[in-house]
Amino acid sequence: MKKKISILLFIIIILSLTGCKGIGGFMEEPVVNTGIDDLSSYYERLQGDGEIGTVAVTGDKSAYNPLTGEYNMAQDRVGQRPIAVSVNNIQQSWPQYGISKADFIVEIETEGGITRLMCLFSDAREVDMIGSVRSLRDQFIEALFPLDPIIVHIGTSIYADKAIAQYNFKTLDGGNHSSAIWTDRARAAVYATEHTKFTGGSAIEKGIINAKISTESYSSISAFNFIDPDETKIIPKSGKAANVKYNFSSYYDGDFRYDETTGTYKKWQFGRPQVDAGNDNKQLEFDNLFLLFADISLYPNQGSGLVDVKYEKGGEGYYFSQGYYEKITWRKDDYPSNFSFYKSDGTELEVNVGKTHLGVVDDDYISRLVIS
Repeated sequence: MKKKISILLFIIIILSLTGCKGIGGFMEEPVVNTGIDDLSSYYERLQGDGEIGTVAVTGDKSAYNPLTGEYNMAQDRVGQRPIAVSVNNIQQSWPQYGISKADFIVEIETEGGITRLMCLFSDAREVDMIGSVRSLRDQFIEALFPLDPIIVHIGTSIYADKAIAQYNFKTLDGGNHSSAIWTDRARAAVYATEHTKFTGGSAIEKGIINAKISTESYSSISAFNFIDPDETKIIPKSGKAANVKYNFSSYYDGDFRYDETTGTYKKWQFGRPQVDAGNDNKQLEFDNLFLLFADISLYPNQGSGLVDVKYEKGGEGYYFSQGYYEKITWRKDDYPSNFSFYKSDGTELEVNVGKTHLGVVDDDYISRLVIS
């Protein structure tokens, strides 16, 4: 009996020492540059001056949307920088808000096996609540740099700071501009503090003004080589793909299931539908999926497990749409360059219009890809 009590006591002590853990023991505490050792204290201080709300969009929504290839963007957004929000994706932070309204989502491992969602909106003014908001990593900056987004986040890593300084890339950090975020008080009663910070249409607009960030974009490119919206949808040639399953890490999966009735891939994670609580629990769905296998390693001398994505090496990948897939190769020649995608015959890949999910995965996990 004493032995059982001792074992139980040992487990309790270990749990108390490890603190807040992710799935399978992965650390979920962020690596944030704050100058504060006690991160829980840091997040407690980030109450935020922002508030839930939207900004009315009165302009005609017929402009070309460079994130989807459709003509559904407000005319007054032409030439303006898209909005990207760094959204918490650990299971303990679910449900998420506003993510189903994103035009384009990029998902990559950040550290310790966990992923984060970078949700891009051509126009976020009518989305009242997005989040929860977390810190920014350099692999997202490099992936999105050619699209010139205004990234909303709370804190950074040292490598993100280096990239921001080197490329003079101004972001909207809620840790420095509290008008861009707020704390969900009801959620704070039951969630860890770092899972309670949100942004939204009106808060982002106020934050941009207070931070004096220019909204005029230097970029005129589209996210992908979209076909014309009036053209017949492309059917990828390599084979059928009703279900797509892969791994970001040992514990984080990419799980997409094709719905013939909608012509979209529904997103699952941790064996559950990934939904948007801010949109009647709508499950995430995408017209296009990209899976890019990349050389990903840990940064040296970093006990935090921060990962380094070597985009310049390019690699193999897959494009999924309309229940079929195309095996591709991809390139990103330098920091300012956008991704380029090529079919097996060497011609550039054309992409169906609509919403897209792009996952960047360590090529060590290529053997775990299952297409059925």
